[in-house]
Amino acid sequence: MNEEISKINGLTKLEQNAMDKLLECYGLYLQLKPQHPSEINDFVYAVHLIQGLLCKRIVRRLYPEGWPTCKC
Repeated sequence: MNEEISKINGLTKLEQNAMDKLLECYGLYLQLKPQHPSEINDFVYAVHLIQGLLCKRIVRRLYPEGWPTCKC
């Protein structure tokens, strides 16, 4: 693999850039005038979904054959 992976969070530079942009979008979204009481929670939920996808990338990179299981 040619991409350097951070030892701190397991993300490549491009993945970290995507996360940084996501957090930037969240900050901008908070500046918008609310139109519905649940929209901030809805946006936070979407952020968590994207964070989960980035976590899956790390796991799939570390375990390309699948998650190891105990055969006790």
